[in-house]
Amino acid sequence: QGGRRAMKGLDPLLAPDTVAVIGASRNPLKVGGSVIANLRSGKFCGRIVPVNARAESVQGFAAVKSVLEIEGAVDLAVIAIPAEAVLPALRECAARGVKAAVVISAGFREAGGEGFRREAELREWLRGQPLRVLGPNCLGWIRPASQLNLTFAPGMPERGGIAFVSHSGALAVAILDWARDRRVGFSLFASLGNQADICESDVLEAMADDAETKVIACYLEGLADGRRFLSALRHAAAAKPVVLLKAGRSAEGARAVSSHTGALAGSDRAFDAAVHETGAVRVDTVEELFDVSRGLATQPLPCGRRLAVMTNGGGLGIVSADAARASGLEMATLPETVIRQLAEGLPENAAVGNPIDLIGDADARRYGHALHALGPASADLLLVLLSPQATTDAASVARTVAAATRHWPIPVVAALVGGARVVPGVRTLEEAGIPCFQFPERAVKALAGMAHISEHRHRQVPREQCATAIDAAAAKAWRRTVAGATSRQLGLADLAPLLSAYGLSVAPIGRARSPEEAVTIAERIGFPVALKVLSPQISHKSDVGGVVLSLRDLASVHHGARTILERIAAARPDATVDGILVQAMAPAGKELLLGGLRDPQFGPLVMVGWGGIYVEVLADTAARLAPVWPDEARTMLSELKLAPLLHGMRGEPPVDVSALANAISSFSRLLVDVSELEEIEVNPLVAGPGGVLGVDARARLTT
Repeated sequence: QGGRRAMKGLDPLLAPDTVAVIGASRNPLKVGGSVIANLRSGKFCGRIVPVNARAESVQGFAAVKSVLEIEGAVDLAVIAIPAEAVLPALRECAARGVKAAVVISAGFREAGGEGFRREAELREWLRGQPLRVLGPNCLGWIRPASQLNLTFAPGMPERGGIAFVSHSGALAVAILDWARDRRVGFSLFASLGNQADICESDVLEAMADDAETKVIACYLEGLADGRRFLSALRHAAAAKPVVLLKAGRSAEGARAVSSHTGALAGSDRAFDAAVHETGAVRVDTVEELFDVSRGLATQPLPCGRRLAVMTNGGGLGIVSADAARASGLEMATLPETVIRQLAEGLPENAAVGNPIDLIGDADARRYGHALHALGPASADLLLVLLSPQATTDAASVARTVAAATRHWPIPVVAALVGGARVVPGVRTLEEAGIPCFQFPERAVKALAGMAHISEHRHRQVPREQCATAIDAAAAKAWRRTVAGATSRQLGLADLAPLLSAYGLSVAPIGRARSPEEAVTIAERIGFPVALKVLSPQISHKSDVGGVVLSLRDLASVHHGARTILERIAAARPDATVDGILVQAMAPAGKELLLGGLRDPQFGPLVMVGWGGIYVEVLADTAARLAPVWPDEARTMLSELKLAPLLHGMRGEPPVDVSALANAISSFSRLLVDVSELEEIEVNPLVAGPGGVLGVDARARLTT
């Protein structure tokens, strides 16, 4: 539904000329009354029409009994009436030609029971209607530039550059209250409620083209349409910074899966991959969401990660340097000319490196000298620190900082650490558009978030093509074969032809029905060999003694096969044994996992990480939406904590990273092409100086 209506725009909600309030009350403490009160106190300059069947006037405005009685065009209706009356009211709005509606009323699916049916009926009716609907069960909508507060929360937030979109009404109320104290300004404040029509994707698309908006901040709890969201997010993030906080990391990751890939990925990893692909940034806390957004709304984007720190206390500078390292920033190395200029106007015991320590008696003049000497070319980001020492005049320092950096092309933030004595300085800085924090760590993390989003938005799209050719005929033949499979679980023997068709080499294998047949196959393959039990019920073969390695003669193969069958009969008598896989031993190398799954929201997801039997213990993985090009595959490999091991350590030969990146890219194309696969993983994928080799694999077919 959202996709078909996306192009209709949200103009009636952003700049209406006439607003009708259905359920308007003379009592400003009731929901319908508070909307009227907010419109009036916000000085909305359009026409306000209360709809109340039992009143001639409401809070000084002439009332009508029905929206059908309103003369002239009606752009927007706010509905605050019992849930059972909402759909009839919307029918009247549609008949009257109302362009949009905000349904504050609760009592829909969030209430359960009859509420589910009521919302389903509402959604079905909306499919064929021209009007856009926000809600139901939402706090409402605020557009400060239009002096429009369509919520039951008191007060109009300041006008600013942040468009805030929330899936939670309760969180939105709290943020409104917090923002007033911190003087945080908004271009839009939207609580989406149950999203029967307008969803986060609609608002992202609208705000991407909104001149009032400098940064989009979203609090999300779930997505109805992942592909639509991905498209909207890509469009929005290309136009301006987008910062996302999505709740439910652990809940979404805890789903029943049959593979390491599913256990380590889950829907939350798919969301991360989608965010990474678009150039948006995901944060972990509400505090960080607004810290980063405030910086982006008031300061220029940084061009790098070099941080300069200026302080009147050495301890604060050290804390900041530690925080910078932890956040991925680097302390800028100051040019010798800057150091000489700094020293000329500072006391002998001042520190003119970075952090620049102006020492405890620093006044506004000393801060001004240091800022002039430093200039904006010495670093990509600047943090100004102050603690209230004996001679400190926080307001005077703040005025100097604001004046000196007004036209700097790099982001400047501050941390004024203290209580009442620094409050005047905090107020002065924030009125000048310089975000001010209570402690250095938060300031550094906000700057790091800004640097992160700048890098994401301006990174080059990988263009290197995968060198591996696909055997389309072999892949098509495999798909015909698997169409008649009776089991949904596949092993290496089943998957080897498909992997080979996509250029992924697999160690030579054969399927044996008996120890004698295992001997014959081993003699054909060549020694040494490994033996593995084949059973759809046994995923972790080594856990039940179903693997024997490095067999070097016929007798050991016969004995090993018989031993595996005996172990499985004792440990898993319920399992169906389809035979024994005989496989050539892989050469020495690094054991990786290459996995993929089909996420219900975003589609195919590819993941690479350290594999073998310790894959879940290490949990060192990187994920992207498929397909990926080899350049992006290299980036994935560089994100692994153990990435240095790929390049050789202590005399070990380096892995052929180009071959590995090509394998990841080819595998990602397999995920896109072969829709029959729900999950698939190659583990271990052995990578060495001579290339990569798949040693084991398993998959689950879609049902």
